[in-house]
Amino acid sequence: MQNAPVSPHPSHLRTQCAGDINRVMTRFPLIVQILKELRETQIPLPGDNDIRHGCERALTSMLSELARIETAPAGNFSKDEETAQSWLHCPDARQFIDADVLQRMQIFIDFILDPKAA
Repeated sequence: MQNAPVSPHPSHLRTQCAGDINRVMTRFPLIVQILKELRETQIPLPGDNDIRHGCERALTSMLSELARIETAPAGNFSKDEETAQSWLHCPDARQFIDADVLQRMQIFIDFILDPKAA
């Protein structure tokens, strides 16, 4: 008799999905900080545009990674989910990152954690 694979508990899968979001978003605070410093610099320095472009590419990459995360099954809310939902609530993010990018990130996160809410 063969052993059938055991499906992980839905709570574990939810935590895993939230963990995937958190893994993708770990660069987010650094990107916000870099963009903030670039904006606050009085005199533009050589390479600033390259750094800004690199930040935009990183955000695009993050969007792509978020789009590949599977939706979480129904289950209890976890601390990992709370963290996943909090990444975009940084006030500086709204000042230094395009609103459209932030909105798309929020849509992906909402859809992953609660497909009905998105």
